[in-house]
Amino acid sequence: MKFDSNSRKLLKRALLISALGVAGNVSADDDKNRVGVYLDNCANLPLVSSIISGNPNTNVCVDAPVALEKANVVFDLNSDAVDSKGRHTGLRHMWMVATSIKARLNAGLMDPEDINIIGVLHGSGINLVLGDTNSPITKDLVEKIFAMKNVGVNINLEVCGVTMHGRGLSNADLYNSDNGMVHVNQGAIGRIINLQQKKFVLIKE
Repeated sequence: MKFDSNSRKLLKRALLISALGVAGNVSADDDKNRVGVYLDNCANLPLVSSIISGNPNTNVCVDAPVALEKANVVFDLNSDAVDSKGRHTGLRHMWMVATSIKARLNAGLMDPEDINIIGVLHGSGINLVLGDTNSPITKDLVEKIFAMKNVGVNINLEVCGVTMHGRGLSNADLYNSDNGMVHVNQGAIGRIINLQQKKFVLIKE
């Protein structure tokens, strides 16, 4: 059976909503305080990479579904190192998390009010958001993060004001576009401590 482009898109969306719904139901039926509880039979749930690529084909069968109800996350981004493909791991992971959460929002499984994703750039990490000095790949990731905020995912990039001061930089040196802006905090370490006190999960890249 062959499907045209629109039919494929509708089918893909239906499968995604169905699969995400399974994950949500598993969470609701299980005791929320239990960990290490797995499905007796693995489910064909989409991997985050599948959601991003739009290609559900995988030989991986999931027996530990993820059903987020809230996502308060801070990414500690203190390096500008990139992988062999020129991608910054922290920025890429931020975008991947936001993409997965957007799918859950679309499926009605999360509330926008329960989503806060913040990337705190300090040390050499600040280089990732300085003017026009970055690679097209880095700029593309920053723009993808801006785009996620513009479609309902509360995701933001912040830089350390202390790092900026130490390097003689001003707000005008930061990369901004018509799609979004980078914010400045009072100090990266204090900001991360403050967010953890507010029960944000720390991801250190």
